Parts: sequence; structure tokens; C-alpha cells
Amino acid sequence: MEGSILSLLPPVITIALTIITKRILLSLGVGIIFGALLANGWNAAASVSTILSIIGTVLGEGNIFVFILIVGAMSALIYLSGGIQAFSEWAVTKVRTPFQAKLVTLLLGFVSFFDDAFSCLFRGSVIKPLTDQHNISHSKLAYLLHSTSAPVIILMPISAWAAFIAALMATIFVDNGITQYQGYEAFLLTIPTNYYALSTILLVFAVAYFNINLGQMKRDEKRAKEEGILFDTSRGIVPGQSVAELPTKEGGNLLDLFLPVGILVALTVIIAGWGGITSAEGALTPLNVLMNAEVITALVYSGLVACAVSVIRLLLRKTAGKEVATAMFIGAKSVFPSIIILFMALMTAQVIGLLGVGQYLASLIDGNLSLMWLPVIFFVISAFMSFSMGSTFGTFGLMLPIGAEIVAIVDIAYLIPVFGAVLAGCIFGEHSSPLSDTTILAAIGGGVHPIDHLMTQMPYAMVSSFVSIIGYVTLGLTKNLFVGLAAMLISLALIVFALVKAREKAGASSMALEANKP
Repeated sequence: MEGSILSLLPPVITIALTIITKRILLSLGVGIIFGALLANGWNAAASVSTILSIIGTVLGEGNIFVFILIVGAMSALIYLSGGIQAFSEWAVTKVRTPFQAKLVTLLLGFVSFFDDAFSCLFRGSVIKPLTDQHNISHSKLAYLLHSTSAPVIILMPISAWAAFIAALMATIFVDNGITQYQGYEAFLLTIPTNYYALSTILLVFAVAYFNINLGQMKRDEKRAKEEGILFDTSRGIVPGQSVAELPTKEGGNLLDLFLPVGILVALTVIIAGWGGITSAEGALTPLNVLMNAEVITALVYSGLVACAVSVIRLLLRKTAGKEVATAMFIGAKSVFPSIIILFMALMTAQVIGLLGVGQYLASLIDGNLSLMWLPVIFFVISAFMSFSMGSTFGTFGLMLPIGAEIVAIVDIAYLIPVFGAVLAGCIFGEHSSPLSDTTILAAIGGGVHPIDHLMTQMPYAMVSSFVSIIGYVTLGLTKNLFVGLAAMLISLALIVFALVKAREKAGASSMALEANKP
């Protein structure tokens, strides 16, 4: 179907229903059915056929679902072995304040940058017992995880994302006769122009240090601190929480945690690297290897080995085989609701792709626009496209070629700013969309319902997007990457300063009221 304004209806309806009803499965289901009917001219039989075809397509990319099941099983095995308890007991002696617990969460994001799924799920599994001890709400934990997953990965020059983007840029340059840049060089130059990723990372550290709580996050953090309730229990059990029902073996130690996790990380690097080497065509360069590495497949195989190691260690400690099997079943079962949500989100993305949402949004960009507005317009359009599709890579593939085509004709000096704005917009859209797989994975890792994660993270995403827009407008006016970056940084610093002062004022007013009570 050719994209039109009607193609926006399914994502808009899905997102609106999610926010209004707080029932994400229902909202996704309505969006899928409505989108299929729209794509097939309201023909019910053809729509059913389309939905069945999409189910087959999504199932064909099932490694991510298998990996999530493995994460659930492995987390349960580590919990049963006493590894989580041993880590918690050790961390109590080292991490003494809530800020230190949050800082550990953030810093781990910079060493788990090779995959956003791994970054969210395993940091959550390892860190959650530590943040729970400091009564940090699961909403805050999910925000910390999400803000140091994709925003960190998009800035890392040695990730699979970097390889994909650099290869895409290289192809675009050939197609448009652009000889001023090489693909990888252009990607590196976009890093200081990716204002959203940079501002998000800086903001999340400021939020952790100054304990800045906005909107619903303020309520969730207050409930956690005052009542010790770390997530909204009125919505039922959060996916993954049933693991806590398992017993913990006596005699657990840090090796029960770090050995399987270390094996997972090391084997993933080895298997993904070897796969990239054997699949690479042409010159065997690091970029070529990264571009051909199948990280999710490597995570699946490495996760199976890590689970096997945990099982063997438990059996050697004379743990009953039935107890081990029960733990794995409970762990896998605990993440199954999240798999259903992710499955339906991926189906929604497929339906939206059929409707041509991306092509329609891209068509709104007029090559005759004033050049100074190009970076901010590409940021906004890319953000809305990524938000609507729940797909960063799909938006990369649509918007980067359009940006290159326009600037190649009008002014090549805007190439890097426009590319940086596209990448930033994609991360903003992914960071704030209920259709994004990373939103769901961060909710799983944080132990919170996806809708609560979405609602608590949104105010922070809006702050980062606002300062990014200021940066891109300044960049467009000056054509200077670093003046735009300085404008973004100054804007962010002023907003953080204002929020800290407002919090201090509110705290002083609250103390005064308490003092005046009879």
C-alpha cells in the first residue's frame, strides 16, 4: 500500500489506546487488526491472510524470543545457586548509598554495549537485588537501564550498530556520488552531532546524582522510599518477578553469578566475531567483521552454554535434578508474558511497514526547505517515524538516503549534521515508543510493567529532545557542529539546575509544613 496520511492511524490508535487504557496487549491487538484491514482495503479474508503471514515472518526471527527465555532460565538458576544473594551480600559492603547503586547500573551500560537486549536484561538481573536494597523503584531502574543501552550503543564505534550504519552510509555515498567521506569516517563524525544520545546519557547521570524525579516517577520513588513497594502491585505480577519465589541454596558465592555471566559475554564475543570473520566478503577489516556478526544468534548459543555451566555447578552441589528443572521452568515462564508483548510489538511494526508509514513521513520533507532547518526537521521526522514504527534500523534505512540525496544537491556541508540528526531522532523515537522492543526489554530488566516504564521515562525523554532541538536549530544557523553541541549542553545544564532548585524549594516547603503541624 502506498503511504498516505491514513497510514498513520494504526500507530496513532495503538499508542493512544496504550496510554488511555494502560493495556498494552489489547492496544497492540487493535492496532494489528486495524492496520491489516486498512492495508487490504477492509477485506477481512485478505487481512487474516496478512496477519498469518506476518506471524510467520516474526516467528522466523525468533532468536530474540529464545534468548529472552534463556535469560529467564539462567536468572532462575543463578538465583537458586545463591549467586544473586552472594552478590547482594558483597555489594552491601561496597555500595553504601542509593547513588552508588545507580552509578554501578549506569557504568555497566558502557561495558555491555554490544547488544541492547543483553544490556537491559542482564544488567537488570544482576543489579536489581542491589537497587532493591536501597529502595530504588523499578521504574527508576528501568529508566537507568534504557537510557544507557541504545543511547550508549549508537555512540560506540566498535558495535554491530556502528558497522550497520557505516555500511549503509557507504552505500548511500556511492549511490549519490558523494566522495568527500567514507562510510565509517562519516559515522564517527556523527557522534558529536547525536545530541539526543549525548544529552540522554548526561541527563541520566544528573538524575541519578541529584535524584531528579519527574511526573509519575516522583510517585513511584516516593512509594518505594516510604512504603518499600518497588513497583505498582495493582497491575499484578511483573514479568520476571516469580523467580523470587524460588529457594536459594546455602553456600552460594560470587562465582555462581560471575562465571555464567562471564561465559555468556566471552562466548558471545568469540562466536559473533568468528561468525563475522567467516561470513565477511572481501577485505577482512574490523568493520566488515562487525557488519557480518550475528550478535543475537551468538547470545543464544552462549546463553545455552552458560545455563549448562550453572546446571552442572548445581548438580555437583547435590541439588536435585527436579529442583533444577523446576527453577528453569519458573524462570522461563516468568518472562513469557514479555515475549508475548514483544511478539505483538514486532507484528505491529510489520503491519506499519506494509502501510508505508515511513515512506509517507519521508515524503513530507521538501528539498526546497531553508537549509538552516534541515537538521531539526530530520530529527523530528526521524523521531516520529521511529516512534510510530518502533524500529530504529528501519528508520535509518529510510531517512539516511533521503538526507544524503537532499544535501548532495543543495549543500554537502549539511551531510554530517543531517546524518547525526537522523540517528538522534531514531534513538528518541525508540526511547519513547511503546512499540519499541527495547522499551519492553528495559521493562523486563527493571522488573516493571511496560506501561509504567513508558510513562515514567517520557518526561526525561522530552527534556533530552527539547535540548536536542535547541542544538539542531543552532547548528542549522551556524553550520558549526560544536556551537550546536555547546547550545545543547548549556540548555541541558540550565534545565538540570532549574529542576534541582525546584526540588530543593519543594523539599524546604514540605519541611516547613511538617514543622507547623500541631
